[in-house]
Amino acid sequence: MSYDLIYCDPPWEYGNTISNGAACNHYGTMGIEELKRLPVWSLAAENAVLAMWYTGTHNREAVALAESWGFKVRTMKGFTWVKLNQHAAKRFDKALAGGELVDFNDLLEMLESETRMNGGNHTRSNTEDVLIATRGTGLQRASASVKQVVHTCLGEHSAKPWEVRNRLEKLYGEVKRIELFAREEWNGWDRWGNECNNSVELITGQIKQVNHGEYAK
Repeated sequence: MSYDLIYCDPPWEYGNTISNGAACNHYGTMGIEELKRLPVWSLAAENAVLAMWYTGTHNREAVALAESWGFKVRTMKGFTWVKLNQHAAKRFDKALAGGELVDFNDLLEMLESETRMNGGNHTRSNTEDVLIATRGTGLQRASASVKQVVHTCLGEHSAKPWEVRNRLEKLYGEVKRIELFAREEWNGWDRWGNECNNSVELITGQIKQVNHGEYAK
């Protein structure tokens, strides 16, 4: 089984192991060398696209991982998620209903206040990005109107917005797709992860198609 579009959110390993927000306190993480050994190259079609989440602290690691899987990074800014506070939508609705937003400046001021404030040694982080990398010639765009920036509220810890998956479908059309490190099932997508029913078994050195029981090396 080979896939034209591979979408993934690697469980990056971070140095922070103490605070409540530390990734390792919410899910199992993987070091860069362990991630590189996953045979994602065996899942990819001859001409394929990789869409991969990464954070600002892992730019170099993200490029190295994509290259180790057989892809060449084309843009580090395929999508940028502007993270809004978890209950921002309710507060926006309340402000609109109460007439608190009178003009554009009011809107911008509230948008600024509702933008998530994460950590950061320089500016405070409030975005996360998806890089786009290709194997072979990649894929042709099915739509030229798909925009980069996504504004959505935070969900569960590290959960990514469904809108990015939706935009990838519009961007590349009806192709064979898989999501790696998936948490749930989505119509039209195969999946692999430790929180869902898998379409394939992906381990170091081999891939097993769950439905067919065949191994690919």
